[in-house]
Amino acid sequence: MASREVWSAFCGCAMRRPDFFRHSRGRVAGSLPWSGKERRAQRVSADRALDGLRGDHPLVRQTEALCCTARQWINVAAVLTGSVIARAEGGRWAAGLVLSAAGVLAILSSLLGMRVQARRDCVTELIIEGNEDLPVRVVQRTRHRLVSARNRRGLARYLEQLADEGVAYRSGRAQRVVPLYEPRVLAQVVNELRELSTALQTGHVSARGVASVDRLVRHATSPLYGGDVVALRQELGRVRALLRDRRD
Repeated sequence: MASREVWSAFCGCAMRRPDFFRHSRGRVAGSLPWSGKERRAQRVSADRALDGLRGDHPLVRQTEALCCTARQWINVAAVLTGSVIARAEGGRWAAGLVLSAAGVLAILSSLLGMRVQARRDCVTELIIEGNEDLPVRVVQRTRHRLVSARNRRGLARYLEQLADEGVAYRSGRAQRVVPLYEPRVLAQVVNELRELSTALQTGHVSARGVASVDRLVRHATSPLYGGDVVALRQELGRVRALLRDRRD
């Protein structure tokens, strides 16, 4: 009986009416905070109301999608936890639920990671477009992370490593593993990579420029990982110009 009571309690939380969470607009009156994710979503919602962002704004859409997936993840995690407890206490009926909930939770975890990355990409694009002063919490948090000395040093080190790979290719040293980038392309932009690395480590760079470097090294469609030397050289030049484009 105890196992079924635990199961009922968890199902009661997981299957609570959808309006227990107000859809991307804050908590329903009288309800208690459900999780840190919900509280963060509420703060973002408050920021949106303050800033008057349109409902079809890309950041609004990405945030709503993230919040929806996070709520689904929490609900399925509650079901999984309850079914694991029930199975541990001898409830054979819970074995199938454990497997089903675990599978769904794995899928939702992957989707949640994709949602987080999609919102991060959206914020990065907003900053690159010149909206780094947008008074939204997630934008300002991302801006401060980008221009932090730690992040700039990490990006600069990565660019130096790429430049070293280009030099190694010039000298004929073989690669031990198949890289994501084209060493022959890097070999032709060694100087540009090192100039960009040096510029990142100065104390006066723009958030737009650092965001552009971040996108350059992290985005799968970046010319850094393609075979077009001209496109990469043009992008490196544009990024260097943005790094120097300080508005304050």
